[in-house]
Amino acid sequence: ATQAHNLATTGGLVSTTGIAGFTLGGGFGWLVRKYGLTVDNLLSVDMVLANGQRLTASPKENADLFWGVCGGGGNFGVVTSFQFRLHHLGPLIFGGAIFYSAGRSKELMEFYREWTPTLPDELSTMIAFLSAPPEPFVPKELVGTPMIVVALCYTGSVQEGERLVSPLRAFATPAIDLVGPMPYLALQGMFDATAPHGIHAYWKTEYLSSLGDDAVDVLVDHASKMKSLSPFTGVHLHHWGGAVERADADVTAFAHRNTPYVLNIIGLWTEQEKADRHLTWAKDFGRAMKPVSTGQVYLNFLGDESEARIKAAYGPDRYKRLVELKNKYDPSNLFRLNQNIKPSH
Repeated sequence: ATQAHNLATTGGLVSTTGIAGFTLGGGFGWLVRKYGLTVDNLLSVDMVLANGQRLTASPKENADLFWGVCGGGGNFGVVTSFQFRLHHLGPLIFGGAIFYSAGRSKELMEFYREWTPTLPDELSTMIAFLSAPPEPFVPKELVGTPMIVVALCYTGSVQEGERLVSPLRAFATPAIDLVGPMPYLALQGMFDATAPHGIHAYWKTEYLSSLGDDAVDVLVDHASKMKSLSPFTGVHLHHWGGAVERADADVTAFAHRNTPYVLNIIGLWTEQEKADRHLTWAKDFGRAMKPVSTGQVYLNFLGDESEARIKAAYGPDRYKRLVELKNKYDPSNLFRLNQNIKPSH
């Protein structure tokens, strides 16, 4: 709807990502380094509280509650309306994905850790380990084979985008190169097939302060084990910084803005497949990453995990403030089927 007017705000990585829970947990996607998290672009919300009261929360009205919903998840009420700041974008951006054989994974990860610190805010990137999908752009002989992908979105000129991506293309001859000028909506839907409706999911998440050799070795080793799992299973490593890091950390409940990499271990399988092996893979992968991670987590990638893990999404000071808000706005914990922040009593 906003692209009809060449406008956008930070959305998800696929077009089927919802907006409500996505925003309340922070929200990031193809525009994150240029325009920040989705909560950084949130201007106000209309809400229904646990006691049935309806109100508006913004920086000027019920400001304490607004701070809490900007990263505190669905703990304080039902948001019925969001107002976002929009930015001029499109209809064309420079973006897409470059695919390499999984055999180049370690080398590409080592390249990526040197390349990403040099990138401007206008270029958001991620690395994905995946099985080549049965899409028209994938040669038949590559469908189902393990691959490592760098997906990206550049919001500047095509000429500058070509220059910035040239080191990535020079790293090695790509198996598939889909990067170029394209509609923003085309990029937004490029990976829709990797997250079909009705898929079973089990995720793990960690923040990484760097991509040292130990972290790279764990990533490559455990990603290589995906070949025995569902073709929907994947691993995403997101590069942050830029507008995320520069935003005023006190304005929102969202924490850990200065960590450059966010890992999402994505177990996905269909109803016909066995869940156990996917769960085991994701859990083993998550445990192996802990020694090389910061211990912090991204709320929207958390499943049904311990209270300690939820606290790790905020740190002690933010979590204490969120508990005080919970005491005020939902003391009976009506809204608890979430990454729950428990009231004091």
